[in-house]
Amino acid sequence: MRFSTSAFRSRSFRILAATVVAVGLVLSTIGGNSASAQSIEELRARAQAIANELEALQEQEAILGSKLLEVQESITATRQQIDETKASIEDAKARLATAQDEASQYVISAYIGAGIGDDLSVGAADPNEAVNEQVLLDTLQGDREQVAEDLRAARLDLEQKSADLESVSALLVAQEAELGNVKAELDRAIEGQTELLADTTAELRAAIAAEEERRRRAAEAEARARAIAAQQAAAQQAAAQQAAAQQAAAQQGGGQAAGAVRSGSRGGATVVAAQPGTAAPAPYTGSNAAIAFASSKLGTPYLWGGTGNGGYDCSGLVQAAFASAGKKLPRVGSAQYAATQRIDQSQAQAGDLVFWANGSRHVGIYMGDGKVLHAPRTGDVVKVAPLYGSPTFGRVG
Repeated sequence: MRFSTSAFRSRSFRILAATVVAVGLVLSTIGGNSASAQSIEELRARAQAIANELEALQEQEAILGSKLLEVQESITATRQQIDETKASIEDAKARLATAQDEASQYVISAYIGAGIGDDLSVGAADPNEAVNEQVLLDTLQGDREQVAEDLRAARLDLEQKSADLESVSALLVAQEAELGNVKAELDRAIEGQTELLADTTAELRAAIAAEEERRRRAAEAEARARAIAAQQAAAQQAAAQQAAAQQAAAQQGGGQAAGAVRSGSRGGATVVAAQPGTAAPAPYTGSNAAIAFASSKLGTPYLWGGTGNGGYDCSGLVQAAFASAGKKLPRVGSAQYAATQRIDQSQAQAGDLVFWANGSRHVGIYMGDGKVLHAPRTGDVVKVAPLYGSPTFGRVG
């Protein structure tokens, strides 16, 4: 029987085709679950949208919180003015009463002491002297009445000022209540968005973990399928080569055929494909105390309006840090912005202040190397983070 080259090629093609089909079936199970990847992308996009909305709400809360602090400070200052004005009114009333009493007592004493009166002056030894004394008394009485009138006018002016201040205070209190209500609504919205972001993030992480596990198993299955297919192909190819060698040897005779078979067997052993391997996995001077103080507060919870009792807000942390260094700063971020010297970012050193929206939105302490130490927002803690957005810089004098 003659060796058929065409038959050998036909068998080799069938072996290759079977290998491709086997691997293709495994690959189809790997790539067929594109819905998982799509679901992850949808979750990632949803989480990003929630995070963006949460950041916008937190920025609004920061601006509103700064405004609310300013209103509360104005209320405190106005109430102090009211108290001072009321004290001035009481002082004016007391002085007026004293002046009126002194005027009355003086006139009575003068009349009694001098014996001056309509019926007494008739018998006066010197009519001119009596007239002069009467004129003097009238003049003194007029002066004291003018003083009393001036005091009455001052009291009325102070009472009007007090009424005006009370009106301003009432307006400020109403504004404080309105801002407080808006802030409470923002806080509720932030809390809801924070919970939603946490849930979505957890869902995203679970989906990513599941997808990674699915891909790991699929990769293992693919590797096993490729190894099995390679082994089968190598075995079938070796068998075909051995059969061809035996066929050729049979045509040449007995002894030569046996040698050919042994040679073919040895040759067949050398063409078995090896198992596929696995590739190897490829501060400026004076700021040190402020920085030290702020660094000691790392991990402290953010607390709106907080200045140390239970937490800090952004401007409260900055104010407390520099107070520890003997430097007095205003309470709110916008006032801190106004109280510091503007510098370029290229000149910024550790201990300079970093402002967003001129301090009306946020403020922190620059740590150098593009980092800021700050109290970020409700639900967060005092921490060091990379700079973001378009901040401006200020230096404490």
